[in-house]
Amino acid sequence: MICRSRTAVAPLERLKILLQVQNPHSIKYSGTIQGLKYIWRTEGFRGLFKGNGTNCARIVPNSAVKFFSYEQASSGILWLYRRQTGREDAQLTPVLRLGAGACAGIIAMSATYPMDMVRGRITVQTEKSPYQYRGMFHALGMVYREEGFRALYKGWLPSVIGVIPYVGLNFAVYESLKDWLVKSKAYMCEDDPDLGVVTKLACGGCCRNCGPDCSLPT
Repeated sequence: MICRSRTAVAPLERLKILLQVQNPHSIKYSGTIQGLKYIWRTEGFRGLFKGNGTNCARIVPNSAVKFFSYEQASSGILWLYRRQTGREDAQLTPVLRLGAGACAGIIAMSATYPMDMVRGRITVQTEKSPYQYRGMFHALGMVYREEGFRALYKGWLPSVIGVIPYVGLNFAVYESLKDWLVKSKAYMCEDDPDLGVVTKLACGGCCRNCGPDCSLPT
């Protein structure tokens, strides 16, 4: 499902990156429609999806590490919080969930960052680029051989700074909304101890709108 959704918006994702990195003295992409037409005309249909394979390969381990890290960070933070307050029934506050989500985002970003870095290079690659990467593994090997291990983590710090509010707010808003709905028994029957699928989707939609707005500059 994640790969399908990423593939559906891959042309827009590639155009976004090209708009961000293009030379201001040599404008090739001046808008969404014009940019997509230009890619189609100069690189063909495959050009619209350049870098998408690497993005799909990256998103699966990234999501797995992120959710696993969040569960572990939440358990650890909750344990410390209960010891500090002396309340065995204490639950995570929104701020603590934000911290757990930020930890998860940092770990997941760090674990899969080389794949994200080469995805960016493949995405902006043209026929005139000094290096011609044939795919994710070829790009990883070429960067490592030509530039060394540290090159695989170029741009890591700005990415981590951006992912802290993005992932942190996603988890904090999602978990807090779920707790509030369960306690208030909104949109659910009195005898239903859990939220329905539609309600969970609504919570997920709300949290997904919060993170990108705060991390957009990065």
